[in-house]
Amino acid sequence: MKKILRLIRRDQVTSRDVLPTVFLLLLGSAFMSCRGPIADRTRQERTSPVVLTFQIDLDEQVYKSSAYGKPPQMAVWIQNQEDKHIRTIMVTYHMGACDWGGRVERPISLPYWVGFYNRQTGTSGAPTREHPAPDAVTFATPKSELIINTSVPEGSKWSYYIEVNVSGDFNADFPKQSKDGRTDRNGNGQPSLVYGGTLEAVKGAVSQPIVLGHTDQYEPVGKLKENTNGITTAPELLKTIMVSCRD
Repeated sequence: MKKILRLIRRDQVTSRDVLPTVFLLLLGSAFMSCRGPIADRTRQERTSPVVLTFQIDLDEQVYKSSAYGKPPQMAVWIQNQEDKHIRTIMVTYHMGACDWGGRVERPISLPYWVGFYNRQTGTSGAPTREHPAPDAVTFATPKSELIINTSVPEGSKWSYYIEVNVSGDFNADFPKQSKDGRTDRNGNGQPSLVYGGTLEAVKGAVSQPIVLGHTDQYEPVGKLKENTNGITTAPELLKTIMVSCRD
């Protein structure tokens, strides 16, 4: 535009020659000035946040019947199906802070979550006292129910996971002392169960998770055994699990 005005001043072109060009430039400038906010607003409308709600009801009698009678350790996390981004939503305090109140530490309590947490944070191994999980995701151990929310972009697609473990729930297949003389030094008993499912973040969506498998009694494995062989009371712990989506 400035170049055209200079040419007019030098009488190299007439105003009649450049008026159509000036008009088009002004129109384009006006369009570009409006395009940004409109495009941004449209993009925001497409990706406005919706809330994923996890509602879990526990059967207190199951954990009270264990050797220690303590509520379970739990972790809930999600993974975006497109970019594989991982987000921990909650982990119980003992596991997340590595603070077991003077009792035996149980680093293999939630090993499947630990593997995802390591990929999420670029760390190695379970959280420690020196390097705990963030306070924002560390929750008090639930005794009867757990309701947690997290916001995600509308229309995004997620895999979700729930890992739960009651320490000291020994049985014939997962005893304190095995027949070959192996001792469960962590007091793990039946290893953690992992539930999971998928959900698209649209208002009104509901998902019912299923059991994906269990971990190991003795080792902090990152791979699930896709069965419930030998697991007896652990599947009875969570009476209901519901994952839903609202705006």
